[in-house]
Amino acid sequence: MLQTASAQSGNGYATVFIFHRFGDSRYPTTSVKLEDFKKEMLYLKKNKYNVISLKELYRLVKEKKPIPPKTVVITIDDGYRTTVKAYRVLKELGFPFTVFLYMEAVGRYPDFLTINQIREMEKSGLVDFENHLYSHPHLALWRVKLPEEEYLKRLKREKELSEKRFQEIFGRKPEFLAFPYGDYDRISVKFFKESGYKLLLTQDRGSYAGKRILVPRMAIVGSQSGFRKFVSDLKVEPLPVKRHYPNYGLYSGKTVKPIFFIENPEKYRNCWIYATKNGWVKGIKTGNRVESSISIPIKSHTTRIGIKCWDTENRRKAEYFFLLLH
Repeated sequence: MLQTASAQSGNGYATVFIFHRFGDSRYPTTSVKLEDFKKEMLYLKKNKYNVISLKELYRLVKEKKPIPPKTVVITIDDGYRTTVKAYRVLKELGFPFTVFLYMEAVGRYPDFLTINQIREMEKSGLVDFENHLYSHPHLALWRVKLPEEEYLKRLKREKELSEKRFQEIFGRKPEFLAFPYGDYDRISVKFFKESGYKLLLTQDRGSYAGKRILVPRMAIVGSQSGFRKFVSDLKVEPLPVKRHYPNYGLYSGKTVKPIFFIENPEKYRNCWIYATKNGWVKGIKTGNRVESSISIPIKSHTTRIGIKCWDTENRRKAEYFFLLLH
């Protein structure tokens, strides 16, 4: 089955960044150096990037308005206490941002934001708090190991517990959800979409053209958090993939040979296809179809499949990623 994934860049796109910890040397793989973060945010200011809130991005998409050039959205997952360090930087620059809260942990666990810290940030009008589920579960492991009925029960419980605590703290329901660990599949996407969430944020690389409920994000963590990497990610366009094989989510094969169908194929050249723990392999382009030149072994329970091509008009890289669970 080919998965429809319409994404087009004619109306502009947003680069959505994801951060976790700030200036926390205890966790080098999920933290960004504070001096790097400041340099990155100052770069956005100096170069006149359009830094908007996630709510504003959703409003543009809902009203079918063009996403302005150089649009950036800043998101932070989990709600670690070091978020306060980022808040001070962003407040000084006047940049809005969204924090997705691990609902069981905030206000309770030592390493996470206190309710007073959350209230202080709320008062600024720059911070929007949203849902990162209750127990920060590995949905991929649940999906692989559990019968569908039990999986849905657990999704429902995570939703109910997280929204109950969210309501207690904020007096409202969350509008947006970021999947813990970036794990998602067709069942969870359908469940949370039908539950009323407006956008579902992943950890797939790429920029967002406004055509899907799934929002890719550029991760700025650990070895991927340097200034040069940040600037490079700002230049990545969304590749307009119409459909692809296999579908995202649960996949039973031991190898995969991804196929992507892209819009305006004459615009793109030099395409490569990626799979987790395999790196990049050459993509064979025939008309609007780009296929992996080889069958790729599945080496992980969560395998991100991606494609990158170069835009012949502006020589920029264009990317699209999705997630397989095995």
